[in-house]
Amino acid sequence: MSSSTPGGPWVVGLDVGGSGSRLLARRLPAAAGSGAGTDDVALSGRPVAIGPTGSDAADVVRDLLDALRAAVPALAADGAAAAAVGATGLASLVRDPAELHAALRTGLPPAAGPAVDGDPSVRPGPRTAVAADALTAHLGALGGRPGAVVAVGTGAIALGTDLRTVWHRVDGWGHLLGDLGSGSWIGAQGLRAAVAAHDGRDSGGSPALLAAAVARFGPVPSWPGQLYTRPDRAQVLASFTPDVAAAARADDTVARQVLAGAGTHLATTLAAALVDDVPPLAAATGGVLGIGPLLTDAFRARLAVLRPDVALVDPAGTPLDGALHLAARLATEPGSVVEHAPWLTLGDHAAPPTAVPPTAAPPTALPPGAPGTAPHPTTAEETP
Repeated sequence: MSSSTPGGPWVVGLDVGGSGSRLLARRLPAAAGSGAGTDDVALSGRPVAIGPTGSDAADVVRDLLDALRAAVPALAADGAAAAAVGATGLASLVRDPAELHAALRTGLPPAAGPAVDGDPSVRPGPRTAVAADALTAHLGALGGRPGAVVAVGTGAIALGTDLRTVWHRVDGWGHLLGDLGSGSWIGAQGLRAAVAAHDGRDSGGSPALLAAAVARFGPVPSWPGQLYTRPDRAQVLASFTPDVAAAARADDTVARQVLAGAGTHLATTLAAALVDDVPPLAAATGGVLGIGPLLTDAFRARLAVLRPDVALVDPAGTPLDGALHLAARLATEPGSVVEHAPWLTLGDHAAPPTAVPPTAAPPTALPPGAPGTAPHPTTAEETP
Protein backbone atom coordinates (compact mmCIF):
# COMPACT_ATOMS: atom_id res chain seq x y z
CA MET A 1 0.00 0.00 0.00
CA SER A 2 1.32 3.45 -0.88
CA SER A 3 0.85 6.57 1.22
CA SER A 4 1.29 9.38 -1.29
CA THR A 5 -1.97 11.04 -0.30
CA PRO A 6 -1.77 11.39 3.49
CA GLY A 7 -4.51 12.50 5.78
CA GLY A 8 -7.67 12.00 3.69
CA PRO A 9 -10.61 9.96 4.99
CA TRP A 10 -11.36 6.49 3.68
CA VAL A 11 -14.30 5.00 1.82
CA VAL A 12 -14.98 1.29 2.14
CA GLY A 13 -16.91 -1.10 -0.09
CA LEU A 14 -17.79 -4.66 0.84
CA ASP A 15 -19.21 -7.54 -1.20
CA VAL A 16 -20.64 -10.26 1.04
CA GLY A 17 -21.91 -13.36 -0.72
CA GLY A 18 -22.24 -17.10 -0.82
CA SER A 19 -18.91 -17.68 -2.55
CA GLY A 20 -16.88 -15.48 -0.22
CA SER A 21 -16.57 -11.90 0.93
CA ARG A 22 -14.32 -9.07 -0.18
CA LEU A 23 -13.48 -5.57 0.99
CA LEU A 24 -11.91 -2.68 -0.89
CA ALA A 25 -10.92 0.50 0.95
CA ARG A 26 -9.66 3.67 -0.70
CA ARG A 27 -8.29 6.85 0.83
CA LEU A 28 -9.86 10.00 -0.56
CA PRO A 29 -7.83 13.16 -1.29
CA ALA A 30 -6.96 15.18 1.79
CA ALA A 31 -8.66 18.21 0.24
CA ALA A 32 -11.22 18.70 -2.50
CA GLY A 33 -9.62 19.14 -5.90
CA SER A 34 -6.26 17.74 -4.82
CA GLY A 35 -6.53 14.71 -7.10
CA ALA A 36 -7.56 11.11 -6.63
CA GLY A 37 -6.52 9.18 -3.57
CA THR A 38 -3.92 6.52 -4.25
CA ASP A 39 -4.15 4.12 -1.33
CA ASP A 40 -6.17 0.96 -1.96
CA VAL A 41 -6.44 -1.95 0.47
CA ALA A 42 -8.13 -5.19 -0.61
CA LEU A 43 -9.06 -7.99 1.79
CA SER A 44 -11.03 -11.21 1.49
CA GLY A 45 -13.00 -13.30 3.95
CA ARG A 46 -15.37 -16.20 4.35
CA PRO A 47 -18.79 -16.57 2.70
CA VAL A 48 -21.99 -15.96 4.60
CA ALA A 49 -23.55 -18.90 6.40
CA ILE A 50 -27.28 -19.50 6.44
CA GLY A 51 -28.73 -20.88 9.66
CA PRO A 52 -32.13 -21.19 11.32
CA THR A 53 -32.19 -17.45 12.02
CA GLY A 54 -31.04 -16.39 8.56
CA SER A 55 -27.79 -14.96 7.25
CA ASP A 56 -24.79 -14.08 9.39
CA ALA A 57 -23.77 -11.30 6.99
CA ALA A 58 -23.30 -8.83 9.84
CA ASP A 59 -20.71 -11.12 11.43
CA VAL A 60 -18.86 -11.37 8.11
CA VAL A 61 -18.82 -7.57 7.86
CA ARG A 62 -17.45 -7.25 11.40
CA ASP A 63 -14.69 -9.76 10.65
CA LEU A 64 -13.63 -7.88 7.50
CA LEU A 65 -13.58 -4.54 9.30
CA ASP A 66 -11.53 -6.06 12.13
CA ALA A 67 -9.02 -7.16 9.50
CA LEU A 68 -9.05 -3.72 7.85
CA ARG A 69 -8.27 -1.90 11.09
CA ALA A 70 -5.42 -4.33 11.76
CA ALA A 71 -4.04 -3.84 8.25
CA VAL A 72 -4.32 -0.04 8.15
CA PRO A 73 -3.20 1.65 11.39
CA ALA A 74 -3.66 5.06 9.74
CA LEU A 75 -7.38 4.41 9.54
CA ALA A 76 -7.75 5.26 13.23
CA ALA A 77 -6.52 8.81 12.61
CA ASP A 78 -7.89 9.37 9.11
CA GLY A 79 -11.33 7.92 9.80
CA ALA A 80 -13.88 6.61 7.32
CA ALA A 81 -16.22 8.97 5.51
CA ALA A 82 -18.56 6.32 4.14
CA ALA A 83 -19.02 2.58 3.74
CA ALA A 84 -21.35 0.47 1.61
CA VAL A 85 -22.02 -3.24 1.60
CA GLY A 86 -23.71 -5.40 -1.01
CA ALA A 87 -25.16 -8.43 0.75
CA THR A 88 -26.64 -11.62 -0.62
CA GLY A 89 -30.13 -12.51 0.57
CA LEU A 90 -30.80 -8.99 1.82
CA ALA A 91 -34.56 -9.08 1.30
CA SER A 92 -35.12 -12.64 2.45
CA LEU A 93 -32.32 -13.92 4.69
CA VAL A 94 -30.95 -10.84 6.47
CA ARG A 95 -32.99 -10.33 9.62
CA ASP A 96 -32.68 -6.57 9.69
CA PRO A 97 -30.53 -4.26 7.53
CA ALA A 98 -29.99 -2.18 10.68
CA GLU A 99 -27.61 -4.91 11.89
CA LEU A 100 -25.42 -4.31 8.86
CA HIS A 101 -25.55 -0.54 9.30
CA ALA A 102 -24.52 -0.99 12.93
CA ALA A 103 -21.66 -3.30 11.95
CA LEU A 104 -20.35 -0.70 9.50
CA ARG A 105 -20.66 2.23 11.92
CA THR A 106 -19.14 0.50 14.93
CA GLY A 107 -16.42 -1.18 12.89
CA LEU A 108 -15.02 2.01 11.35
CA PRO A 109 -13.61 5.10 13.09
CA PRO A 110 -15.37 8.34 12.15
CA ALA A 111 -13.74 10.91 9.92
CA ALA A 112 -13.29 14.52 10.98
CA GLY A 113 -16.59 16.34 11.10
CA PRO A 114 -18.88 18.53 13.18
CA ALA A 115 -19.27 17.70 16.83
CA VAL A 116 -22.24 15.64 17.97
CA ASP A 117 -24.51 17.31 20.54
CA GLY A 118 -21.91 20.02 21.06
CA ASP A 119 -19.25 17.59 22.26
CA PRO A 120 -16.06 18.18 20.20
CA SER A 121 -14.68 14.81 21.28
CA VAL A 122 -17.50 12.93 19.55
CA ARG A 123 -17.60 12.81 15.76
CA PRO A 124 -20.45 11.46 13.65
CA GLY A 125 -19.93 7.99 12.28
CA PRO A 126 -19.39 7.22 8.62
CA ARG A 127 -22.29 7.42 6.21
CA THR A 128 -23.48 3.90 5.49
CA ALA A 129 -25.39 2.14 2.75
CA VAL A 130 -26.70 -1.41 2.77
CA ALA A 131 -27.63 -2.71 -0.66
CA ALA A 132 -28.74 -5.95 -2.22
CA ASP A 133 -25.84 -7.67 -3.93
CA ALA A 134 -27.83 -7.49 -7.16
CA LEU A 135 -27.70 -3.69 -6.95
CA THR A 136 -23.96 -3.46 -6.30
CA ALA A 137 -23.41 -5.95 -9.13
CA HIS A 138 -25.56 -3.72 -11.34
CA LEU A 139 -23.67 -0.56 -10.39
CA GLY A 140 -20.36 -2.28 -10.99
CA ALA A 141 -21.26 -3.94 -14.27
CA LEU A 142 -23.06 -1.05 -15.97
CA GLY A 143 -21.12 1.76 -14.31
CA GLY A 144 -24.25 3.43 -12.94
CA ARG A 145 -26.28 3.22 -16.15
CA PRO A 146 -29.84 1.82 -16.23
CA GLY A 147 -30.39 -1.59 -17.75
CA ALA A 148 -30.31 -5.19 -16.55
CA VAL A 149 -27.54 -7.29 -15.01
CA VAL A 150 -27.43 -10.96 -14.11
CA ALA A 151 -24.95 -11.83 -11.35
CA VAL A 152 -23.82 -15.45 -11.19
CA GLY A 153 -21.85 -17.06 -8.40
CA THR A 154 -23.02 -19.68 -5.94
CA GLY A 155 -26.47 -18.23 -6.69
CA ALA A 156 -27.94 -16.30 -9.60
CA ILE A 157 -30.03 -13.14 -9.61
CA ALA A 158 -30.89 -10.48 -12.16
CA LEU A 159 -31.97 -6.89 -11.63
CA GLY A 160 -33.56 -4.73 -14.28
CA THR A 161 -33.94 -1.09 -13.34
CA ASP A 162 -34.12 2.43 -14.67
CA LEU A 163 -32.51 3.48 -11.35
CA ARG A 164 -35.55 5.64 -10.63
CA THR A 165 -38.90 3.89 -10.29
CA VAL A 166 -38.61 0.49 -11.96
CA TRP A 167 -36.89 -2.28 -9.99
CA HIS A 168 -37.53 -5.79 -11.28
CA ARG A 169 -35.86 -8.80 -9.68
CA VAL A 170 -35.64 -12.20 -11.32
CA ASP A 171 -34.50 -15.34 -9.45
CA GLY A 172 -32.13 -15.19 -6.52
CA TRP A 173 -34.45 -17.59 -4.70
CA GLY A 174 -31.76 -19.92 -3.42
CA HIS A 175 -30.65 -23.38 -4.46
CA LEU A 176 -33.91 -25.07 -3.44
CA LEU A 177 -36.30 -22.76 -5.28
CA GLY A 178 -34.22 -21.25 -8.05
CA ASP A 179 -30.73 -19.86 -8.73
CA LEU A 180 -31.01 -21.47 -12.15
CA GLY A 181 -27.71 -21.61 -14.00
CA SER A 182 -25.67 -20.75 -10.91
CA GLY A 183 -22.72 -22.57 -9.41
CA SER A 184 -24.97 -24.44 -6.99
CA TRP A 185 -27.31 -25.39 -9.84
CA ILE A 186 -24.46 -26.66 -12.04
CA GLY A 187 -23.02 -28.64 -9.15
CA ALA A 188 -26.40 -30.15 -8.31
CA GLN A 189 -27.01 -31.16 -11.92
CA GLY A 190 -23.57 -32.73 -12.06
CA LEU A 191 -24.22 -34.73 -8.89
CA ARG A 192 -27.58 -35.89 -10.22
CA ALA A 193 -25.81 -37.17 -13.32
CA ALA A 194 -23.28 -38.91 -11.09
CA VAL A 195 -26.04 -40.59 -9.07
CA ALA A 196 -27.77 -41.67 -12.29
CA ALA A 197 -24.57 -43.37 -13.42
CA HIS A 198 -24.14 -44.98 -10.00
CA ASP A 199 -27.70 -46.36 -10.13
CA GLY A 200 -27.29 -47.64 -13.68
CA ARG A 201 -30.05 -45.54 -15.22
CA ASP A 202 -30.29 -45.77 -18.98
CA SER A 203 -30.23 -41.99 -19.48
CA GLY A 204 -28.78 -38.91 -17.84
CA GLY A 205 -25.84 -40.62 -16.21
CA SER A 206 -22.18 -39.70 -16.57
CA PRO A 207 -19.46 -42.13 -15.48
CA ALA A 208 -16.94 -39.28 -15.72
CA LEU A 209 -18.93 -37.13 -13.31
CA LEU A 210 -19.44 -40.12 -11.01
CA ALA A 211 -15.69 -40.67 -10.82
CA ALA A 212 -15.08 -36.97 -10.18
CA ALA A 213 -17.75 -36.81 -7.48
CA VAL A 214 -16.44 -39.89 -5.68
CA ALA A 215 -12.96 -38.37 -5.74
CA ARG A 216 -14.30 -35.15 -4.20
CA PHE A 217 -17.00 -36.40 -1.80
CA GLY A 218 -16.26 -40.08 -1.21
CA PRO A 219 -18.68 -43.01 -1.57
CA VAL A 220 -22.10 -42.17 -2.99
CA PRO A 221 -24.08 -43.39 0.08
CA SER A 222 -22.32 -40.73 2.16
CA TRP A 223 -23.49 -37.84 -0.01
CA PRO A 224 -26.92 -37.21 1.58
CA GLY A 225 -25.31 -36.87 4.98
CA GLN A 226 -22.75 -34.44 3.60
CA LEU A 227 -25.38 -32.25 1.95
CA TYR A 228 -28.67 -32.36 3.81
CA THR A 229 -27.18 -31.64 7.22
CA ARG A 230 -25.06 -28.67 6.11
CA PRO A 231 -26.15 -25.03 6.46
CA ASP A 232 -23.71 -24.22 3.63
CA ARG A 233 -25.01 -26.86 1.23
CA ALA A 234 -25.31 -24.34 -1.61
CA GLN A 235 -21.55 -23.79 -1.39
CA VAL A 236 -20.96 -27.54 -1.18
CA LEU A 237 -22.99 -28.04 -4.37
CA ALA A 238 -21.13 -25.21 -6.08
CA SER A 239 -17.80 -26.78 -5.13
CA PHE A 240 -18.50 -29.48 -7.74
CA THR A 241 -18.86 -26.95 -10.56
CA PRO A 242 -15.13 -27.02 -11.49
CA ASP A 243 -15.40 -30.80 -11.90
CA VAL A 244 -18.40 -30.41 -14.21
CA ALA A 245 -16.48 -27.86 -16.26
CA ALA A 246 -13.43 -30.14 -16.45
CA ALA A 247 -15.57 -33.06 -17.63
CA ALA A 248 -17.20 -30.85 -20.24
CA ARG A 249 -13.81 -29.75 -21.55
CA ALA A 250 -12.91 -33.44 -21.80
CA ASP A 251 -15.97 -33.79 -24.06
CA ASP A 252 -18.32 -35.50 -21.62
CA THR A 253 -21.73 -35.16 -23.27
CA VAL A 254 -23.77 -34.84 -20.08
CA ALA A 255 -21.43 -32.25 -18.57
CA ARG A 256 -21.57 -30.21 -21.76
CA GLN A 257 -25.36 -30.35 -21.65
CA VAL A 258 -25.33 -29.11 -18.05
CA LEU A 259 -23.20 -26.09 -18.92
CA ALA A 260 -25.26 -25.27 -22.00
CA GLY A 261 -28.39 -25.55 -19.87
CA ALA A 262 -26.88 -23.16 -17.34
CA GLY A 263 -26.20 -20.61 -20.06
CA THR A 264 -29.74 -20.93 -21.37
CA HIS A 265 -31.20 -20.45 -17.89
CA LEU A 266 -29.08 -17.35 -17.27
CA ALA A 267 -30.16 -15.81 -20.57
CA THR A 268 -33.80 -16.45 -19.72
CA THR A 269 -33.28 -14.85 -16.31
CA LEU A 270 -31.64 -11.78 -17.81
CA ALA A 271 -34.29 -11.40 -20.51
CA ALA A 272 -37.04 -11.55 -17.89
CA ALA A 273 -35.40 -8.64 -16.04
CA LEU A 274 -35.66 -6.40 -19.11
CA VAL A 275 -39.21 -5.26 -18.44
CA ASP A 276 -40.86 -2.18 -19.90
CA ASP A 277 -39.08 1.11 -19.15
CA VAL A 278 -35.75 -0.66 -18.58
CA PRO A 279 -33.37 0.31 -21.40
CA PRO A 280 -32.18 -2.59 -23.61
CA LEU A 281 -28.70 -2.58 -22.12
CA ALA A 282 -27.42 -5.64 -20.28
CA ALA A 283 -24.39 -7.31 -18.77
CA ALA A 284 -23.52 -10.53 -16.99
CA THR A 285 -21.06 -10.73 -14.13
CA GLY A 286 -19.72 -13.36 -11.74
CA GLY A 287 -17.19 -16.12 -11.42
CA VAL A 288 -19.28 -18.85 -13.06
CA LEU A 289 -18.97 -17.03 -16.38
CA GLY A 290 -15.26 -17.79 -16.24
CA ILE A 291 -16.12 -21.32 -17.34
CA GLY A 292 -16.04 -19.84 -20.82
CA PRO A 293 -17.66 -20.66 -24.17
CA LEU A 294 -19.15 -23.98 -23.06
CA LEU A 295 -21.53 -21.83 -20.99
CA THR A 296 -21.36 -18.35 -22.46
CA ASP A 297 -22.00 -19.39 -26.07
CA ALA A 298 -25.35 -20.85 -25.07
CA PHE A 299 -26.05 -17.77 -22.95
CA ARG A 300 -25.42 -15.36 -25.82
CA ALA A 301 -27.31 -17.47 -28.34
CA ARG A 302 -30.42 -17.73 -26.17
CA LEU A 303 -30.40 -14.04 -25.25
CA ALA A 304 -30.16 -13.13 -28.94
CA VAL A 305 -33.30 -15.17 -29.59
CA LEU A 306 -35.24 -13.81 -26.62
CA ARG A 307 -34.15 -10.17 -26.91
CA PRO A 308 -32.41 -9.42 -30.22
CA ASP A 309 -32.70 -5.69 -29.47
CA VAL A 310 -30.52 -5.83 -26.35
CA ALA A 311 -26.96 -4.54 -26.31
CA LEU A 312 -24.96 -7.03 -24.24
CA VAL A 313 -21.82 -5.32 -22.95
CA ASP A 314 -18.82 -6.53 -21.00
CA PRO A 315 -19.05 -5.61 -17.31
CA ALA A 316 -17.30 -2.34 -16.47
CA GLY A 317 -16.48 -3.57 -12.98
CA THR A 318 -17.27 -6.09 -10.28
CA PRO A 319 -19.89 -6.04 -7.51
CA LEU A 320 -17.08 -4.90 -5.19
CA ASP A 321 -16.41 -1.96 -7.51
CA GLY A 322 -20.12 -1.18 -7.33
CA ALA A 323 -20.06 -1.14 -3.53
CA LEU A 324 -17.01 1.14 -3.47
CA HIS A 325 -18.65 3.39 -6.05
CA LEU A 326 -21.71 3.69 -3.81
CA ALA A 327 -19.57 4.49 -0.76
CA ALA A 328 -17.65 7.16 -2.69
CA ARG A 329 -20.89 8.80 -3.78
CA LEU A 330 -22.11 8.81 -0.19
CA ALA A 331 -18.90 10.51 0.90
CA THR A 332 -18.65 13.13 -1.84
CA GLU A 333 -22.26 13.70 -2.97
CA PRO A 334 -24.51 12.32 -0.24
CA GLY A 335 -27.58 14.14 -1.52
CA SER A 336 -27.43 12.25 -4.80
CA VAL A 337 -28.00 8.85 -3.16
CA VAL A 338 -31.65 8.18 -2.36
CA GLU A 339 -32.90 5.28 -0.28
CA HIS A 340 -35.01 2.69 -2.08
CA ALA A 341 -35.84 -0.21 0.26
CA PRO A 342 -35.33 -3.11 0.10
CA TRP A 343 -32.69 -2.59 -2.59
CA LEU A 344 -30.89 0.21 -0.76
CA THR A 345 -31.14 1.61 2.76
CA LEU A 346 -29.10 4.43 4.27
CA GLY A 347 -27.87 4.68 7.85
CA ASP A 348 -28.42 7.50 10.33
CA HIS A 349 -25.34 9.64 9.79
CA ALA A 350 -26.19 12.08 12.59
CA ALA A 351 -26.11 9.53 15.40
CA PRO A 352 -22.71 8.96 17.04
CA PRO A 353 -21.35 5.43 16.73
CA THR A 354 -20.31 3.37 19.70
CA ALA A 355 -16.61 2.87 20.30
CA VAL A 356 -14.70 0.87 17.73
CA PRO A 357 -13.29 -2.22 19.46
CA PRO A 358 -9.57 -2.93 19.23
CA THR A 359 -8.51 -5.86 17.09
CA ALA A 360 -5.49 -7.89 16.19
CA ALA A 361 -7.28 -9.98 13.58
CA PRO A 362 -4.96 -10.86 10.68
CA PRO A 363 -6.13 -9.69 7.26
CA THR A 364 -6.39 -11.91 4.23
CA ALA A 365 -4.86 -9.76 1.53
CA LEU A 366 -5.60 -9.95 -2.16
CA PRO A 367 -2.89 -9.12 -4.69
CA PRO A 368 -1.88 -5.43 -4.87
CA GLY A 369 -3.65 -5.09 -8.22
CA ALA A 370 -7.04 -6.16 -6.84
CA PRO A 371 -10.02 -4.21 -8.17
CA GLY A 372 -9.51 -0.54 -7.52
CA THR A 373 -11.08 1.55 -10.25
CA ALA A 374 -14.51 2.80 -9.36
CA PRO A 375 -17.11 2.71 -12.13
CA HIS A 376 -18.09 5.85 -13.99
CA PRO A 377 -20.03 8.19 -11.67
CA THR A 378 -23.77 8.37 -12.06
CA THR A 379 -25.82 11.53 -12.12
CA ALA A 380 -28.00 12.40 -9.16
CA GLU A 381 -31.17 11.26 -10.87
CA GLU A 382 -29.59 7.96 -11.94
CA THR A 383 -28.58 6.90 -8.45
CA PRO A 384 -31.14 4.89 -6.50
